[in-house]
Amino acid sequence: MTNDESGIRSTFVAAYPRYVSQLLIDRGIEINTTIADAVVEGTGVLNALLLGLSREASLDQRSSPLELFREALRPIDRALALLGVPVPTTGTGARSLAPWDRYALAPGSSKVLGEAAHDAHFRWGLAKAAEVAAFVDSTAGPSLGIFSSLSDRALIVSQAESVSYRTVVLPSDSAVSVAVVSADERGADEIVRSVSGRSRVIVYGDSIDDIDQIRFMSLGASSTVRRDSVLVHLTALLPPLV
Repeated sequence: MTNDESGIRSTFVAAYPRYVSQLLIDRGIEINTTIADAVVEGTGVLNALLLGLSREASLDQRSSPLELFREALRPIDRALALLGVPVPTTGTGARSLAPWDRYALAPGSSKVLGEAAHDAHFRWGLAKAAEVAAFVDSTAGPSLGIFSSLSDRALIVSQAESVSYRTVVLPSDSAVSVAVVSADERGADEIVRSVSGRSRVIVYGDSIDDIDQIRFMSLGASSTVRRDSVLVHLTALLPPLV
């Protein structure tokens, strides 16, 4: 999602200090100035992380709101360690969900953040699922269109198929989910223009300068990258199918 229609940021940020306070109270840990400052820091971190998430398209999002909530608890973990608070033992039922989470602070579900946050998380999940479903053809799978030299094409095909993308040579009458276009091939501009309205377009080349980047972005390209990024690390550029 590119905005906060689900209310995920507002509800999660509001839930953060309540969640931390209740968790520490339940464990008999006094909330002093050091912890209070950590709560303020963590709330700010969470707000920034969720703001960044809300500005990303669903297919580009690598983290969920709950994962970001957990990440924002790092300042609390550091504060507890600084104060010398004993780490919970296995018998207490506390369970760490991250390598850094010495005090088992991370919530396992958004349910513990309150009804508003849980509802917002549910709406966010539904919206993301709907957008991903629209991207992936449920019967044929996602497709990747290629406009490149023959030598480049072989490397692109092998990478794309390794993560379950079907490949199509452009131009083609078939709609594609993602198009990979070599800026060095004649007709690249027209290919970008023709497919960008319905596909994500990755333009690549060895000699793309600022002017080329502006031109391709104006034609509808989603991104412009160096040639080795596509030929070696293409899978890192493709939308994750989650």
